[in-house]
Amino acid sequence: MKKLSTAIDTNEISLTIYNGGFGAVKETRALSLSGKETELVFADVSQQIEADSLLVEGLNVLEFNYDYDLVDRGKLLQKYIDKEVYLIDRNKGDRKSCRLLSVEQTGRCVLEDNSTKELYIDTQAELVLPALPAGLIVKPALVWKIAPSNAESVKVSYLSQGFNWSANYVIELLQNTLNIAGWAEIQNQSGTTFENVKIKLIAGDVNRIGEDDNYDIPLKVYEVEAMSAPQTREKSFFDYHMYTLLNRTTIKDNQTKQINILNGQNVPYKRYYRLNRHEDKVNVVIEFANAQKSGLGLALPKGKIKLYQADVADNNLEFIGEDFIEHTPKNEDITLTIGNAFDITFDYHEVERKTINGFEYFKYEYIVKNHKEEAVEVRFEHRAWGAWGMISSTHDYTKKTSGSFAFNVNVLADSETKVCFEYKIDQRVEVVIKGN
Repeated sequence: MKKLSTAIDTNEISLTIYNGGFGAVKETRALSLSGKETELVFADVSQQIEADSLLVEGLNVLEFNYDYDLVDRGKLLQKYIDKEVYLIDRNKGDRKSCRLLSVEQTGRCVLEDNSTKELYIDTQAELVLPALPAGLIVKPALVWKIAPSNAESVKVSYLSQGFNWSANYVIELLQNTLNIAGWAEIQNQSGTTFENVKIKLIAGDVNRIGEDDNYDIPLKVYEVEAMSAPQTREKSFFDYHMYTLLNRTTIKDNQTKQINILNGQNVPYKRYYRLNRHEDKVNVVIEFANAQKSGLGLALPKGKIKLYQADVADNNLEFIGEDFIEHTPKNEDITLTIGNAFDITFDYHEVERKTINGFEYFKYEYIVKNHKEEAVEVRFEHRAWGAWGMISSTHDYTKKTSGSFAFNVNVLADSETKVCFEYKIDQRVEVVIKGN
């Protein structure tokens, strides 16, 4: 005896979506089993279900199939080869019984008239099929062979491909602070619509065997709006972070939905310029702290950040650059490289190199030119291979690693600053002779 269960029977449904292009569906449905049923058709499941992930609670499932041989013209016609079909010419009112002989990939059919044995090719008449063939279904379904049961409900959980979400951020730069809004872009390409569903989003790199998580993130522009309350609640979950939508929603098949996940106002930031002697341009860098005292202090999922600044002439926001951040926990600094400076240039020279008594001496000169009408801060690092020691420097420096040191230089408006330093590297070779 067969029983059909559809989405109409759903009492509770939730969906957890991961960054890697998949999701977990959890659904509870009401059942009215009499104890005589031996087969349950659980319809309205994702077309991209991972069948090996299925969990069932409330029923003793002896075996199951995932049927996804959905109805389309080609499959229907293939099922009727060598069977009776009907040709109808509605203009003449004719109805002829025929046998379907073949179906080409183009959809053209060859039919034989059951009465006259004439063959019809590329007929303009309407082709009518008597009934839906066995084995074809109109929607994907799990078909279970079950032990006799009087269960009143069943809870089903499974993983499915076809889901994805990504974070997108938009920043408005003010004079000394910034406003930031974060959005979760949710995509459903599972082949199924989920009605009135509770959605959770997991931010983190969950290991999947053989999965490719290099999904393209759509280039979207999100308007900076008034700072309303975010529509999600964030918390730590295992070694990841979870964002739970505060309200249920419906996400249709092939639909993309945006949900506001965070807002921050008046976040202090620092702008500085970064040069690299191996590049010709000077980077524009925006840096701010993801800390509660700065107006944030939340786990930020990886995603693109677009930045805007108002034009004082008309107060319209203009796009000034973008960057990408990885998953960023609270109390970490966020550094964004948003473009190259037009009015700041630099030159560098190795002024001198010499070797004396096993030490190699290097003298360098960096000239930073600021053509802006305001003072700027410029940062750069210099690599020094080997065991080095600074001899002299015109500016303070910070040792970054065993092989590098960094300068932070303030350059006045419409002026240049010259940074000169000399260091030595020990090139002596120590020979140790061990006795017998």
